[in-house]
Amino acid sequence: MDNSKLLRALEKNKAQRSQAAEFELQSETKPVREKPRGADIITDLLPQEHRLTRQASLELMPNPDPMSKADMKKNKLVYSGMKNRAVLNAYRELRIKLIEKSTAGSANTNGGNIVVMLTSVDVNSNSILTPMNLAISFALDLNSSALLVDCNPYGSDLQRLVTAPLSVGVTDYLKDRSLGLDRIIYPSGIDRVAVIPAGNETGISVEQFSSQGMEHLIYELKNRYPDRFIVINTPPVLANSEARVLAKFCDQSVITVPYGRASMDAIEDAVEAIGAERVTGVVYQQ
Repeated sequence: MDNSKLLRALEKNKAQRSQAAEFELQSETKPVREKPRGADIITDLLPQEHRLTRQASLELMPNPDPMSKADMKKNKLVYSGMKNRAVLNAYRELRIKLIEKSTAGSANTNGGNIVVMLTSVDVNSNSILTPMNLAISFALDLNSSALLVDCNPYGSDLQRLVTAPLSVGVTDYLKDRSLGLDRIIYPSGIDRVAVIPAGNETGISVEQFSSQGMEHLIYELKNRYPDRFIVINTPPVLANSEARVLAKFCDQSVITVPYGRASMDAIEDAVEAIGAERVTGVVYQQ
């Protein structure tokens, strides 16, 4: 498949962003990637003794209802020792590329974790399988853990992929900030993988996802757990606006594409919607 159109879209978007950045510099506008407003308040809420060490963070991750390998296979989840090595190695390679990109650039400033957003070019997709498998691939490292945050308020299959019953989640937290993190984080049944469901407020507006509350939530999750890779699942980028607004809070973005069922024009539109400088890559799915 000819990728020249995608490359042109990336270069075009980069040029546009470069011009915008130059204008912002001339007008003395503050950089977008600055520490968010109110971040100093969050830091105050997380004194040094509460910023968990790597070992303490791992030890505090319960797994009261472990998922069997048979169930993981049934749910098409990756796991160490699975027979389909090609699938497992593909996720490992994606994990390596994301970490290398973070290490080489300036995105990862927190000494060990990154926030990666996954969104689909398929407007009819609400599957969270690929984000879940990416989270699992990060947690295959015995010294690391992963947190999957479902930001698809229109419905996903997360409950089917975990053993813990899910209740309140992201949208509930955004509506009621008195909910603590311990109320919305659940064990998945998979070692070193935790999840935050989308929640019950399905009518929540996209403005809530672009709000300071969402920015603070991601900031707090990233700074509290030094070992934890955070994977954000969003609705399809071409069908909804959530991916576009959430991308600005993430270090990297990955677009998933159903193999043979998406045009290059659709892929270009998805890249331009998110911003080429924020898109790390495109993953084709069978």
